[in-house]
Amino acid sequence: MLCLPVFVILLLLIASAPSVDARPKTKDDIPQASFQDNAKRILQVLESKINCCRLQVCCG
Repeated sequence: MLCLPVFVILLLLIASAPSVDARPKTKDDIPQASFQDNAKRILQVLESKINCCRLQVCCG
């Protein structure tokens, strides 16, 4: 039972610590927004192909 308060205090200290990247940024790093935009674009393309094939307009 003595360990519980110490454990809670450690968790609070870890949560309030400033975040630091594990590795420094390089010139090749791509922003997260770019990945999200790519994911949205891919989903839109797949969705349009699914809808197109349902209508049997462009299946082939």
